[in-house]
Amino acid sequence: MVFFGVCVYDGSMKGSIIHWLAGTRAGDLLATLWPASVAGDSEFQRRRKIAVRSAQLAALALVVVAIIGAIANNFDNLSGARLAGLVVFGFAYTAWNIIGTRDIVRVLLWEPDSTPPVELLQDGKGRVIFYFAVQLGLAGLIYSCVEPSLKLGLLWLVLLPPVAHGVILLRAPGIGIVASVTMGIFGFFFVRWHGWELLPNALLAFGFAVLFTLIFTLLAVSSETARGEVQRLACELSDANGKLREYAVQAEELAVTRERNRLAREIHDTLGHYLTVVNVQIEAARAMLDRDPDKVRDSLQKAQSLTQEGLQDIRRSVSSLRASPLDNKNLVDALRQAVEAVRTSGLSAELELIGKCRTLSRPAELTLYRAAQEGLTNVQKHAQAASVRLVLDFSDTTRTRLTVTDNGVGSVEKTGHGFGLLGLRERAHLVGGALKIRTAPSAGFALEVEVPG
Repeated sequence: MVFFGVCVYDGSMKGSIIHWLAGTRAGDLLATLWPASVAGDSEFQRRRKIAVRSAQLAALALVVVAIIGAIANNFDNLSGARLAGLVVFGFAYTAWNIIGTRDIVRVLLWEPDSTPPVELLQDGKGRVIFYFAVQLGLAGLIYSCVEPSLKLGLLWLVLLPPVAHGVILLRAPGIGIVASVTMGIFGFFFVRWHGWELLPNALLAFGFAVLFTLIFTLLAVSSETARGEVQRLACELSDANGKLREYAVQAEELAVTRERNRLAREIHDTLGHYLTVVNVQIEAARAMLDRDPDKVRDSLQKAQSLTQEGLQDIRRSVSSLRASPLDNKNLVDALRQAVEAVRTSGLSAELELIGKCRTLSRPAELTLYRAAQEGLTNVQKHAQAASVRLVLDFSDTTRTRLTVTDNGVGSVEKTGHGFGLLGLRERAHLVGGALKIRTAPSAGFALEVEVPG
């Protein structure tokens, strides 16, 4: 019992033990011995509770059978004091086992997705030492109630629960200490009753029982730990699947939004460009209606041609949602054709190439072409310009730049909040490029788009 005296000497440890004992209630002991199933239990939790009940009942039956067997074998020869001692100490030992295993059961039944039993994890060392000191002390008191001339029967079974509990609550050094103390108690009383001659054989037999208890409990704890880990991983996997479903919904919404924006840009860049050029041709025809019928017919013919080309482009877009004006021509030829279409409206337009032409990625070429379309359309609609100049610059081997400059009225707005310019900015960002605007009142308007490649 020196072990017991040492463990209660520390004030903080003593306070922890008193707090632990104060929390012991009849309901807690019943829940420890027989954890009840509830409606919300999973199948895994239900099976664990059944396993805990079976183990608790087995341990309880082991102690009760050992003590009752000792009393039954020696009932006629037991004095009243020793009989009372066996009953009292046996009852105390059984109750103490239930009290000590309360936290063990709470840990075994802890759901991985719930709050862990914090009170067991805090100041637990003092309680564990106190528990084993009292448990082993009560086991020694039970043995002391048996006289040397009496039959022990199965009384040695009361020394096995501390060994099993040590596997659950202690690490390897602690398990070794508890097993050694248990062997010491058995050896001390065996020598007292039978002398030293038969001690080696008795210790060997009892040692096999201790070893079997250690191995069996270790396997049970390892199996339970593995099942708990599987349950924890299953909970994490379920949470991950839930988050993945949320991400999938968000990705779908983002894809839908991007596709809507792409379609909006295509409609604006395709239909808006053709309608603008057709409108310019019709206005030119109206202006020359009475003066030059030949030019009127020429303008109307070009307007009709552009209308047919726009309709074909729209049909291709509707049928595949991926139609591109660059499907059958390269970027330079497409830009020359766009510049030529502007010239027919009476606006002076030219295309200048700087550096050696090279092939870019399809998204980059389409971005530059749409920028030229938007720039030429804006010049015709808003600039009141007499000339427009396109410069396609390949001089930088890593970047390609397109600039559309006019000599029109310019603007005080440099950010470009119009839908067309907003779409161009989005296109440029999608391919890793950038869009810049330079303008001022009466200083013209310059649109610059730069893309990788």
